[in-house]
Amino acid sequence: MNWKLILLLMTMAAQARAQSPFLRQSDARTMTPETIMGERKDWGAELSMGGNLNRGNVDINYFSSGFSVYKAWKPLTAYLSGSMAYNAFGGRRVLNQGSLTARVDRRVSGPWKIFAFNTNAYNEFLRLDQRTTVGAGPWYDLAAGPTRHGLSLALTQVHERFKGGIVENAAFLSLRSLSRIPISQTAELRGDFYYCPKIKDSADYLAYAEVSLNSLIWKDVLGLRVAWINEYDSRPKPGVRSTDIMWLTSLTLRFGK
Repeated sequence: MNWKLILLLMTMAAQARAQSPFLRQSDARTMTPETIMGERKDWGAELSMGGNLNRGNVDINYFSSGFSVYKAWKPLTAYLSGSMAYNAFGGRRVLNQGSLTARVDRRVSGPWKIFAFNTNAYNEFLRLDQRTTVGAGPWYDLAAGPTRHGLSLALTQVHERFKGGIVENAAFLSLRSLSRIPISQTAELRGDFYYCPKIKDSADYLAYAEVSLNSLIWKDVLGLRVAWINEYDSRPKPGVRSTDIMWLTSLTLRFGK
């Protein structure tokens, strides 16, 4: 068994972006509000970059990058995030996708806010040349003791252009639930659950579940994240499996105030 290769692949996984860019519709789940995921109130930024280059028995080219920023102008908060991942293994591309997302939240009253977003993405191995998503809806923040939760409902219009000239336009309804549960002074559990059925055909839907353990390493800037992710497409394109399951280990670096 080639243990060097196994260690290399484990390192590649550890360098994956904290918000995984590898799944089939990560761009439709826009950046998590700071009220759920952190203590930054005025502005925040997160950067990540990783890669591997191996030449020998197996040639590997791997590159992963991501960024996310937000700025609050009360009652508005604006977000911008993007990611890209590319991997060639033994001369064959096994990963090539990217996304860019913009979102604006407006506080309405108390825990209520409304949000609107636009995303653009591509994913070679879903045969997706471009997906553009536009959506809007209400968001509700809930604090129960030390825990924080968020619920959102959005109407979404999706335009997709696939290889072979296939073009699809559809309206979706998306329901999302987020939770943040402290388990110590430096660690917490987080949950992210997402359900997105097509309005005209509810049997055509996407479902996503993520559970992660997040721990601080140095102050509130450097952290460690271990996540289990499961994503399901009820009607995948021919040649594409319906389920993606991933374990991720990553370091996170955040700034802001």
